[in-house]
Amino acid sequence: MTSPSPPPRRIALVGPVASGKSTWAAAVAAHTGLPHIGLDDLFWGPAWTPVPAAEFHIRVREALAAQAWIADGNFGGAVAETLLARAELVIWLDLSLRVCLPRLVARSLRRAATGQELFGGNRETFRHLLARDSILWSGPAHHHRDRRRWAARLARARAAGAPPLRLGSASAIAPALAARGLLPPGRQDA
Repeated sequence: MTSPSPPPRRIALVGPVASGKSTWAAAVAAHTGLPHIGLDDLFWGPAWTPVPAAEFHIRVREALAAQAWIADGNFGGAVAETLLARAELVIWLDLSLRVCLPRLVARSLRRAATGQELFGGNRETFRHLLARDSILWSGPAHHHRDRRRWAARLARARAAGAPPLRLGSASAIAPALAARGLLPPGRQDA
């Protein structure tokens, strides 16, 4: 009888806006002791200003140079390639827009109402949510495009021998993570 393999030490958790990336990454970090790296924390500066691209890439490379972590985000390009190259396991929360959109609206309204501090000290406000560049517009607008990009990116990883763990329903997430020792057995939600 073979013993179960140890949980991976470097995990990338990717997926669309409001799929639960940060919530699940925090739950895995709490259970496993892996440091949690939120890529949004590395990207955003004050006043919802992105840090310069070169600085963001340096921050990502430095954070992912560690021997153990769980990182969550939905970034493409060189950041995605760095993340995938360093990860031992990629978990793709491939949830539909029908699932993510109500979560996005509820989360955004809750954050605006409570003034919850987010990345770089930023806060969502009702005024910000009504702006044309709001996450309420950009999240749904980019959902299908981002899904196609992740599908292509992860197909290349699969072909290279590193199959991602694709989770296509919200109810499948906790059991799949618990089965890999990333959550306590019996955990149902984050």
